[in-house]
Amino acid sequence: MAAKHKNRSLLQCEDSAYYTNTIGIVVDWVIFIVGLPEVSLACYALLCLLKKNRVAPIFAINLFVSDFIQIAITIVFIISRFFKATFFPFVAARCIARLLVRLGLTSSLGFMLLISAERYLMVAHPVWYRTKSTANLCILVSICMWTLSAVYSVLDYILFHTRFSLFLFSIICLVPAPFLLGLFIATWKALNKSEAMRRQKRNKRKVLGALSLVLGTYIVLFLPFSFRNLYYSLKRDSATDAEDSVRDLSLVLTSALVYLSPLFDSFIYIFIRSDIRDTVDAFPCCKVPLMKLKELQDKLTANSQAGTTS
Repeated sequence: MAAKHKNRSLLQCEDSAYYTNTIGIVVDWVIFIVGLPEVSLACYALLCLLKKNRVAPIFAINLFVSDFIQIAITIVFIISRFFKATFFPFVAARCIARLLVRLGLTSSLGFMLLISAERYLMVAHPVWYRTKSTANLCILVSICMWTLSAVYSVLDYILFHTRFSLFLFSIICLVPAPFLLGLFIATWKALNKSEAMRRQKRNKRKVLGALSLVLGTYIVLFLPFSFRNLYYSLKRDSATDAEDSVRDLSLVLTSALVYLSPLFDSFIYIFIRSDIRDTVDAFPCCKVPLMKLKELQDKLTANSQAGTTS
């Protein structure tokens, strides 16, 4: 099945194999039902930290906003599947929704990279981080990231379903790879050299935990999607039906992985909060089970320390 290159209106897009596949349908429902409340609660908990005059986790908040865009827009695809594929209002809605999904994906990649860079500066250059890394600077960087993501998303929307569009998106998704890996290694080395962090093992675990989550999410969820798109953007169009089936299945599976990324981003909140009291203050209804969990953690910590001294 050769790729189709036809003149089309900006509000008429060809649906991908993911849209009609059962896996895509199930994943969209999971993303909306599970991801929407999850990301909403994570955003609310981070905003509660701001009310306590804490350092604003601006990049994490922007990451959750990009995740919220990806999750909320899935309702368009969910509802449109109940109508004919050629029903124009939903055809146009799906085109605009794909623009917003691409905006959410590219911006989330950018903010994952910024979170890793922020953790590195916090450890390797603590004086500069405390004096120069102001809220205004973070907001300015975030605005630039959103602007770049929006410009690219519009360009990709215009070039939708072209070989160059697929190639460009593959390169954009692969660009963060060396930086995320390099920042993780550099931060790990800086943590081992820092005398303060050696004594503060809990803070060390939080920093490495956030970086590990970001790097792991990228490797597991984004890399397969990126390599698959890069391969098919460089591959010739002459293909058999069997090769087309493999291409469509690979698209469905890798797309499902990358669309599930917002479900994992929410766990970054765990590595940003100071302790479990922040969660208790944000969600008073969960005070009893959370305090019991804290008591269990304290007992386990005390037992491990006693075992080490003995």
